[in-house]
Amino acid sequence: MNANDFMLTGLTTAHTGSTVKDNAPNAPADASFDLVVEAVAGSALGNSGAPYSPTISAIDLTAVSQPWPPQMLRQAFDPVTGWTLSGAGPDYQCSQTFPIAVPGGPGGPLVGHTLQFVASLISQGAQSVSIIQGDPFVLV
Repeated sequence: MNANDFMLTGLTTAHTGSTVKDNAPNAPADASFDLVVEAVAGSALGNSGAPYSPTISAIDLTAVSQPWPPQMLRQAFDPVTGWTLSGAGPDYQCSQTFPIAVPGGPGGPLVGHTLQFVASLISQGAQSVSIIQGDPFVLV
């Protein structure tokens, strides 16, 4: 990886408390699930403290709509945000888990709908941009 670059490498829905991909992450009819976001950064950027803005959006592929508002976060390339050396280095990696509440809870309006998450990460000044989409999943 170039020393000044970053890239989103994974976007996975998982049962709450797990990091294993699950195509029905709230089964059996749970009120929430986890979204696991993974990224890598080069040696100069990974511990620089430079701010960046990740955005996480969901798309309802069944109704062709956005079932809940996107999450727009403010973070920085530093250990506090979760950036650590990848093995012996020189690159950095970060994996974060975001709890996602199912709109309407179990039995809510999205039961049986197929959804998909999309995430983007934009560095300060838009010097670097990365985007990734997760696999579709079904709410039960």
